[in-house]
Amino acid sequence: MLIATLITVLFLGSGADQMLDGIDQMKDNIESGIVDGADRKAALDIVDRLKDTAKDYADADSDDEKALLELIQQYETTTAGLQSNLDATFKQRIQYQQEMLVLRFELKNKLSREQWATVFVGGKAEK
Repeated sequence: MLIATLITVLFLGSGADQMLDGIDQMKDNIESGIVDGADRKAALDIVDRLKDTAKDYADADSDDEKALLELIQQYETTTAGLQSNLDATFKQRIQYQQEMLVLRFELKNKLSREQWATVFVGGKAEK
């Protein structure tokens, strides 16, 4: 099980980098589709926070992967040492996911149903 976890972490990563593309698309949809200036600004502020959170996590995740690689390469490293590293990484991932969910619900509370559809489907929303 530990080997499978190590392979997954090292080769697949956390997915935070891929999240940035989706956030950029959201931003583009808000800028082009939300007509009301106040709603647009509020949504863009939240999207900026989403992007900052994702970037910070991606950077931290990259550092964790490097530390894990160093541990794997050391002959003296024990299973407990690897497990400790993976546990810390998992805790960071949970915290990141919780922060992203909070921001998602913040965005949802700022937009109407029609604006929400515009942001995630594209198009144009009226106030």
